[in-house]
Amino acid sequence: MLNENPQQEKLGLGVNAYAPVEVTETIDVVPVDENGYFGKPERYDYSGVELPENYCYDNELLDEFNELAGKYNLSQKSANELMSMAVKLTQLTGTNFSQTMAEQQRQKIEDYKTALITDREIGGANFNKTMRTANIAYTQFADDEVQTLLQETGLNCHPKVVKMFYEIGRKMQNDNVYGVNAAVVPKENREDILFPTM
Repeated sequence: MLNENPQQEKLGLGVNAYAPVEVTETIDVVPVDENGYFGKPERYDYSGVELPENYCYDNELLDEFNELAGKYNLSQKSANELMSMAVKLTQLTGTNFSQTMAEQQRQKIEDYKTALITDREIGGANFNKTMRTANIAYTQFADDEVQTLLQETGLNCHPKVVKMFYEIGRKMQNDNVYGVNAAVVPKENREDILFPTM
């Protein structure tokens, strides 16, 4: 049987298949916010958010966050919860980044060591002799601060650095470096050498 009533529209199967089309009143449904997650404050304040030691907000990023929180009509409570999560994520990202950098540094040092041991000039069978000679110059010319820097960066194992100290050490052994293992002229002969006619 066809619907002959123009005021009704077919909605589907069942006993309520037809309903009046005309709507007399529109009702705005306001969501119930029992938990206080909505309702933008005049100004967001994150003094209630617990921050790690030496942690501070980036003002530009904080302004962006506040703008977004306001756009979604978030209450201070909601904004605080999101900010706490953002701080945790930042910490975790920083920790993961530090661990990744440390692992990369360890790998780089291992690569330096491998390159040093297998170097054709100073590695292999020459390694022990090279290191003895290089360490003569290293202990003579690299003070504590330089030694610490080289060790922390792993450059004390870098073939180029070791070669440099090796060459200096080799020249020291041959008395070719001024001021190191050089023969000292006795004081009484200096005048004779500089002014032989006097």
